[in-house]
Amino acid sequence: MNAIILAGGKSSRFGSNKAMYKLDQKPMLENIIEKLEPFFNKIYIIGNEKQELKGIKGKIEYLTDKIPDKGPLGGLYTGLSKTDSQFNYLQACDMPFICEDYLNFMQCYVDKDSKYEAYIPEKGGYLEPFVGIYNKNIKEEILKLIKKDQLNFDYLFNKINIKKIPEEEIEKVADTKRIFFNINRKEDLVKYNKFKVK
Repeated sequence: MNAIILAGGKSSRFGSNKAMYKLDQKPMLENIIEKLEPFFNKIYIIGNEKQELKGIKGKIEYLTDKIPDKGPLGGLYTGLSKTDSQFNYLQACDMPFICEDYLNFMQCYVDKDSKYEAYIPEKGGYLEPFVGIYNKNIKEEILKLIKKDQLNFDYLFNKINIKKIPEEEIEKVADTKRIFFNINRKEDLVKYNKFKVK
């Protein structure tokens, strides 16, 4: 299985490039890569431009969006168009708490029952698309949505066969408050520091 990291957002609410913002002396993107690398064959970073990261090499490939300015759904389309893996884990670069047990848990779901086109966790009754697993075969369905400018992931989930992963199952292996936490604004860094000390 390969991983796709979304690192091409405009970061307008944050005020600067989130992917390169340093948490604990290390860019957010670099932190994500290091935690994902042991679990995946290849890692595709989808961004507006190549991020300069020290000490990162090997199975990392930088991709710019095939269709610019189409948000996270466009980033997923770019990654699925390139990957050589049937199933691919999607990760946003502003979700800093990677849990090894969660990654193993999600991969086991696919291994047990690979008939679904996406495996999406639930949190508080909502789907969490940026820590899910997607079949590369859905890329044409994504392209249709992009052409209609229907860029919300809900449009995609209504078109494909998804497996919803219940929050109570995830809670058995991971703290959902941490793994689904993302940094949108500078104020969220306060929450990050509170989570970090757990």
